[in-house]
Amino acid sequence: MTETNSQAQPKKSQTVPHGKTTPAQPGETSVCVIGAGVVGVNCALAAIKEGFNVTLIDRLEPGEACSFGNAGILAEWSFVPTFGPEVLRNVPRYLLDPKGPLTIRWTRLPHILPWMIRMLGFASTAHQRRAAAAMHHLTIGCSESYAALAAEAGAPELVKRERILQVYESEAEFQKADKDLAFRATYGIQFEGLDRAALHDLEPALGPDFKWGHGLLGGGRATNPGRLTKVLAEAFVKRGGSLRKGEVWGLHRRADGGFRIDTTDGGLEVDRIVLAAGAFSHQLAGMLGEKIPLGTERGYHAILADPGVTVNHAVCWKDRAFYASPMEMGLRLAGTVELAGLEAPPDSARVKVMTDLVPRLLPGIKTEVASEWMGFRPTLPDSLPVVGPSAVAPGLLHAFGHQHVGLTCGPATGRIIARLLKGETPNVDLAPFRPDRF
Repeated sequence: MTETNSQAQPKKSQTVPHGKTTPAQPGETSVCVIGAGVVGVNCALAAIKEGFNVTLIDRLEPGEACSFGNAGILAEWSFVPTFGPEVLRNVPRYLLDPKGPLTIRWTRLPHILPWMIRMLGFASTAHQRRAAAAMHHLTIGCSESYAALAAEAGAPELVKRERILQVYESEAEFQKADKDLAFRATYGIQFEGLDRAALHDLEPALGPDFKWGHGLLGGGRATNPGRLTKVLAEAFVKRGGSLRKGEVWGLHRRADGGFRIDTTDGGLEVDRIVLAAGAFSHQLAGMLGEKIPLGTERGYHAILADPGVTVNHAVCWKDRAFYASPMEMGLRLAGTVELAGLEAPPDSARVKVMTDLVPRLLPGIKTEVASEWMGFRPTLPDSLPVVGPSAVAPGLLHAFGHQHVGLTCGPATGRIIARLLKGETPNVDLAPFRPDRF
């Protein structure tokens, strides 16, 4: 992909009292989206479709960070925060189990402890219910949206609208998950209970220990989430968007309400900024004086290029919190959580956890790893993203912190940002996503 407008200059905007900036018409308003992950690309594409002059900038190529390495699940049902009373009760068990779904890099504990303590304040069923009421607006409908976007971009094969499987080794785990899914069904998601025979029909390679399961309906999966992000970025460029590669090292307000952005690829001046830089977004917001308590959950994946077994659907081993997800490049094992901040190097032991466990899920599987990866899931203490206007810098819009569901929330977040850029009120209550809610 090539840069199409590297010297984009802002058009005039109107300044009104109290420092607020009223945008001119879309074609007269320049916008820079910082961050070319799947959320940023969705924001840029939605904005360019509305006629704005849009530049998309990142230090990496589109889709090369967290958007590259996820399980590819379009999880319309994932609007309830994972961290709640049940996970809190199980934390000691997880940490004592070297193959558990959660680990902490103890050498980094002093750096991440303040964020972890803040998370504890939201580990309640009441908060999970409040968060679900807000988050379902960002998740439900995502598979339909991506199917349309991929088809429009000429790559319909990148989105499969099909059931996703969750499997369990005990009836107690199944019953617990069934109750949870029944709550989610009150928001419109659909699911089906599956016995051993039904599971075997769907996934003949599934191990005999898994006698209970759920089929999660209405969602789907991306067959290559990194390529999907790149294809949507290419569609953005074809519509006249400018794609720049460079690291942002300075953000400044101009006297007229616009912004100057300093990058390793030169300077850029724009009327509006959309901040969608994932786990690094709080550092950029801090350049404009806004403090946001963003942390990170590190996730890992392994690619088995020749797994030796056929997997028809993405399969989640719920208790172990990882997926076996068929993709263009092979079978991807993805998931688990490591708390270690942004600075610590990857720990290949987290990949080995999944490759050691997966023969129980899929007996006979070949576990030779063709490639492995680690990425940062940007997470706020309350497991809700920051979406909407900055609390301190008029003209700055936030779109980050989607933790485990950035891929899922991309299209809805993009639509919200586009409406805000137009000066319209979104049909989603943004109060739960305010940056100054803490």
